[in-house]
Amino acid sequence: MDAWLQLIRPLDTETLLLPTPSRGRSVRNLTVNVFHPFELLPAAFDEGRFAWDPDLDEDREASLRDAGAVLGYATDRSVTWWGWLVEREGELLLRDPKVSSLRGEITYRNLLASQRWHAAFHYRQVLAFLEGRGHSVGDALSLESLNDLDLPREIF
Repeated sequence: MDAWLQLIRPLDTETLLLPTPSRGRSVRNLTVNVFHPFELLPAAFDEGRFAWDPDLDEDREASLRDAGAVLGYATDRSVTWWGWLVEREGELLLRDPKVSSLRGEITYRNLLASQRWHAAFHYRQVLAFLEGRGHSVGDALSLESLNDLDLPREIF
């Protein structure tokens, strides 16, 4: 999440709204698609239900009209997620509850792993998109350093 925030922080609204090769989805849309599930993960742990419906992402992103709003959306979800992790760390180490989702039942740890993979998959797409447009990505997170992700060879 921190690496994603680092990527989008310098972007203007126009760049955030450009279609990417990821099915024509914008960086704004991909940001919502990656960060919204993290706001649902605490309830998934406590209530056993992961209520993410990605078909509603367009509705979620509609109010994010400028770069500041997109960055604020992502930052708020990141801060809340990290705060929850710190608060519940001990319990997270002891419990691995079953969670139901639109795709069936899964353990919480596997749900976390799938969201980590999902975020990395789209992060790599945004990174490639920005590099392809000549944007400086500075010292962006290298996904090769996370060798356990097993991302597909194809980026888009």
